[in-house]
Parts: sequence; structure tokens; C-alpha cells
Amino acid sequence: MIHKICKGAPEIGFPAQTTGTWQLYTMNPDGSDVFQVTNLPPTENAAWFPDYSPDGKRIVFCHDMTGAIELYVINVDGSGLTRLTHDNSENIFPRWSPDGTHIVFSQLFAPGFGYHHLVTMKADGTDRRQLTNRLWDDYQPEYTTDGKHIIFASNVGGLVSALWIMNTDGSHKKQLTAAPLEAGGADMGPDGERMVFYSQQNTERPTSIWIANTDGTGLKRLTRPRQLVAGNPVYSPDGTKILFNGGLLSEGPVQHLFEMNPDGTGVTVISECIDGCPLPDWGAKP
Repeated sequence: MIHKICKGAPEIGFPAQTTGTWQLYTMNPDGSDVFQVTNLPPTENAAWFPDYSPDGKRIVFCHDMTGAIELYVINVDGSGLTRLTHDNSENIFPRWSPDGTHIVFSQLFAPGFGYHHLVTMKADGTDRRQLTNRLWDDYQPEYTTDGKHIIFASNVGGLVSALWIMNTDGSHKKQLTAAPLEAGGADMGPDGERMVFYSQQNTERPTSIWIANTDGTGLKRLTRPRQLVAGNPVYSPDGTKILFNGGLLSEGPVQHLFEMNPDGTGVTVISECIDGCPLPDWGAKP
């Protein structure tokens, strides 16, 4: 049985084309009280990769309003829009550190090069530090719950994709998942012991959601690609639910936001997104 979460619970943030242009929205976990956070220029870039700050008061995201994909932060009430990067490049997948002092993201090395490296900066955009080299494509970073490591996806070694872990200064990199899984898009559980992610990153194959221990052991698949194409999973702040986007094969290309229990049971649609609900995030209660 799925129980609706009452008002006042942590919000969900997601991009959508409700008004005809891609904007950032928030809503309650039961799909109610949808609120438009941004009113930005039209863009074809739906992959805003929003991420709530640990205190639930701000959202960092990327947007191409200047012609390049830069990082911005905004208050959840729509005020205080601030640009954080000025690279005239492609900066994507921003994620806050657990203490809210830093942001890690993927930056395109050079136009036409096609590969990203990982960079950290302070929450105000200063003190930039490159963590990975430019020989491989590194993307979708995520801080561990204790803030001591970063988990990320990479094609290092010529793989399609695998999950790796490293110290926050870029040292001591270690591969966590095997090549056949083609894993990406990890999100840490609030207890710091488990992570959720999806398989078949960077392929045309239907994706599935998996969980594992943070050392890569204890793999378990939660969704079945013959029934549901699922991706971009994130834990609820209390770890009792997993939010993800995807679609039922019986409905064709229609995308929705779903939630389920951490064991894969109780899959429920919480928002029917006509134009898709890509890359959602579940924020802490302000």
C-alpha cells in the first residue's frame, strides 16, 4: 500500500513544459501544489539537473540562457536567481556537498571534444578545483552522505559506463560496478550505506533501477525493463521512498514521475508529465 505524504513534507523539484517552455517546478510528494519556480527564456535544454541544497531552501541547476550551459542557484520561492559559472562552456550535473559549502559538477573540456571532467567549487562559485583528467568522460557526480567521497559515472578504460568512487580532492579512485552493468546516475541513501542508480547508461537499451552497498556489493535490481523503463532515481530524505522518472512500455514514449519503496515494491505514478519530467530531485524540508 502506498500512503500519501502530508503537506509540509520535503518537496520534489523537476523541469517540465507545463506553460510551453521548459521551467523548473516544485510539488508535494503526492503530486499536489505544483509551483513554477523559474520564468526563464525558452530553451530546448530539458536536462536542468536540479539539486536541492541540504537545508531545502535553494536549488542549483543548469541553463543555456546565455548560449552556453552555465550553473545557477535560486531560492525555492523563485527569488534570488544567481549565476555561479561564467565559462561559456557546458556545466552540468551540479550536486551540493552534504554541508552545503561546495558544489561538484561536470564540465565539458572543450567544444567538440565531447568529454567532461569533474570540478568542485564553493557554493558561491569561487575556488574552482579540477578533480579528474580530460582523457575520459566523467559525469553525474554525487557526494557520499558523510561528505568524504564522491561517486561518479565514467567511461574510463574504454567502458560504456561504470560507477567509481574517489576522495573529494580527486585522489584514490576506485571502480565500484562491473562493465556489463553500464551503471550511472547514482544517488546516496541518507544512511550512507546504500546507493541507488540505473543501468544501461549511454546506451539505447531500456534502463533499470538498481541498489547496492556504497562499495558496489549487494547488487539488487528493483525494476524490470520489459515492463517499465526507469531512470534517474533519488532517495527521499528519510530513505523510505525512491523517486524516478520513466514510462510503462504499454503506454509508449509517455514519461511520468514514479515513486516506489526501497525494495522495488509499490510503484506508483505521482505525476503524469505529458512532455516528460526529466531528472527530478527530492529536497530536504526547509
